[in-house]
Amino acid sequence: MGWTYCVVWFLCLAVSECQQPSNSESVSHGEIQSPQYPQPYPPNLLKKWNIRVPEGYQIQLSLTHLDIKTSPGCYQDSLTVLHDQKVLGKFCGQENSTDHPGQEPILFPGNRLTLIFQTSNFTAELQQHIGFSATSKAIDIDECSQPLEDGSAPVCSQICVNTPGSYLCSCHHDYKLHLDQRTCLISCGDQIFDKHEGHLASPRYPHPSPPFLSCMYIITVEPSLPITLNFTDNFHIDSTDTKQGPSCLHHWLQVTIPNREPIKLCGGKSPGLIVTNSNTVRLDYHTDVEGLSRGWSLDYNTNAKDCGEPEPLLNGGVTFLSGLQKRYRSVVQYHCHEPFYTLPGGVNVTFTCEADGKWRSYQNEVIPTCLPVCGKPTKRISAHQRIIGGREAPHYTIPWQVLLNIDAKRAGGMVIADRWIMTAAHDLIHNGKPVSNETVRIYMGYSDVKTLLGFRVFATSIHIHPEFNPDSLDFNSDIALIKLQDSVTFNSSVMPICLPAEGAKYITGEMGLVSGFGIMTIYPPRLTKKLRYVQVPVVDQETCSNSLNKFRKTRDNVPRLTNNMFCAGVPEGGKDTCLGDSGSPFALFENGQFWAAGIVSWGIDCAQQGTYRFYTRVANYMDWIDRTMLEN
Repeated sequence: MGWTYCVVWFLCLAVSECQQPSNSESVSHGEIQSPQYPQPYPPNLLKKWNIRVPEGYQIQLSLTHLDIKTSPGCYQDSLTVLHDQKVLGKFCGQENSTDHPGQEPILFPGNRLTLIFQTSNFTAELQQHIGFSATSKAIDIDECSQPLEDGSAPVCSQICVNTPGSYLCSCHHDYKLHLDQRTCLISCGDQIFDKHEGHLASPRYPHPSPPFLSCMYIITVEPSLPITLNFTDNFHIDSTDTKQGPSCLHHWLQVTIPNREPIKLCGGKSPGLIVTNSNTVRLDYHTDVEGLSRGWSLDYNTNAKDCGEPEPLLNGGVTFLSGLQKRYRSVVQYHCHEPFYTLPGGVNVTFTCEADGKWRSYQNEVIPTCLPVCGKPTKRISAHQRIIGGREAPHYTIPWQVLLNIDAKRAGGMVIADRWIMTAAHDLIHNGKPVSNETVRIYMGYSDVKTLLGFRVFATSIHIHPEFNPDSLDFNSDIALIKLQDSVTFNSSVMPICLPAEGAKYITGEMGLVSGFGIMTIYPPRLTKKLRYVQVPVVDQETCSNSLNKFRKTRDNVPRLTNNMFCAGVPEGGKDTCLGDSGSPFALFENGQFWAAGIVSWGIDCAQQGTYRFYTRVANYMDWIDRTMLEN
C-alpha cells in the first residue's frame, strides 16, 4: 500500500515514559540514541524503544553511528531489533566489524519495531564505547506494486491506485465496484426502454454472466401498444433440478407484468414468445457467486402501425429527426426552400408518427404552406442610373421584372405571386378592347433580352380594373392582372415583389427604383437589349399638378391627375422611363424589402426638363388585387 500523507508517528520509550507529538505537530522521522550518547554508555543497562508508524507504512532504520563493545554473537553488549517478538537483527562492534550493519538504511516490514539496548557488568571507568545513534523514518508501502504470493488474488481486480498509507480500487467502463471495494462487476443498473421495439440481453451475452448481478430492465410504451417478448433459443440460467422441475435458487430472470403473478425463469429451455397484453414489463436478472449462467437474449416489439411517407411540402422538404422512418414515434420536420420560401412565422413545424398510424403535430394539424419571400433579391444594385442612356441591371438584382410583348409592342410588368403578373391596364387594350390571352407573350427570369425570349410563360386569363376607361385619355385605375397557366417556382432569377402593406405611405423625396426594357434613346428610338434601371424621387402632388397645367396652355388632351396616381422624377430631366417601360414597377425599399408602390402609366415627353412620369398608386387597389386573385 502506498500513501503520500504527511507521516504522523511517535516513539515510545519504555524505560520511563512515552512521548507523543501534539496534534499540531507533524513528525516525519525520529531519532534514538543510547543513554549518555556521545559519552560512554554505563554498565548493567537495559533500554527499550517501541517505534510505531501508521498503517500502510513500514519503518526504515538508519544507524548513523555504532560503537558497541564487541563480543561473540553480541552476547554481552548489543542493540537488538524485534518485530512481533521476533528478532530481526542484533548489532554490536564498530564500523567494519562483523556485526556492524553498515550505514545503509534498513527497511523493516510492518509498522512497528522494538529496539533493545543491553549492556553487561563492567568497570565504568574503563568503558570507552559510546553506544549508538539512529534515525527512523515512515516509508509508504505501495500495495499496488507488491508481488502476488502463489494463489493469492490481486488487491484490486482491475485498477489499483496507490494512496498515502493505503490504496483505492476502481473499475473500467461498464463495470462497478463490489461492496468488498476490491472486485469489479459488470454494471447493469436500472435501464428503461421506451422505443416501440428493441433488443435486450444479459451482461456479456453470449458469454457467461458474471456473479453478483442484480439487473433491472423496464419496457414502457404508450397504453395502446401491447408488448410482446420473443426469447432466442440460446437460453441458460443456472437452476437446481427438483421433482417439480427446475428451481431458481441462486440465479433467475423474473418477468413482472402489471396485475399478474411474476414469472420466474431459469433452466436451459427458452420461454419463447410471451404476449404480455400490457404496455409495461419489468425484468429482474439475478446471479449469485454459486453456479454459472450462460445468459439470455430477447427482442421485444409492439403492434404500432406504419405511418407511411409524410405528405410532401410544395417548395419545401421534410427531414427525419428521430426514430425509425415512418414508424411509431418517428419525428419529421418540415422546412421551406430558403431564402425564396419561408414557413408562416418562420418557425419549423414537426410531426410525430402516432400509434394509430397518423402523422400529427402539436403546432398544426395540417401540413404547412411555404410562403414566397418577396422583395429580397439575392444580389443588390450598388448604384442607380437613368434608364435612357443609363446602366444595365445585373442579373438577379430585379427578379420581379417581366417583359411583355403585346401585338409586337413592348411593355413591362412585375411578378406579385406564383401565378400572377401586375401591369398597366392600357397595355392590354387594343382598339378599345382587351387583348386575347394568346396575344400576350410573357417572359421572365433574365436581364438579357435574347436569353429572356427563350423562356416564355403563358397567360390563362386577363383582368383589367373595371374602372379603367379605354375610350378616353384618362389613365385613372390604370392597373391590370394577368393569371398564368402554371405556377412559377421562385429562385434567384424569379422572385415576387412585395405588395403594399396596409397604411403604406408615399413620402415626398423618397427614392424609388424604376426598371424596364423600354427605349434607350428617343431620337432615334432604340430598344434596349438589357434590363435597365433608374432611381427617381417621389414628387408631391401639387408639383405634379402644376407641371401638367403648364402643358395644358400649349397642348390639347393632357390627361388629368387623380388621387390614384403619383408622379416621380427630377425637374431638370435626364432620368425617366419611356416607350416600352409602361406596366413596369416603381419600387420603394422599406424594412429590407422592395414593395410595388407604383406602375409606370403615362407621361408627357421623356426625360425632358420640367416633365415627370405618372404612376398608378398601387396601395389604392389592394382590395381589388386581393379579391381578384382569390376569386380566380
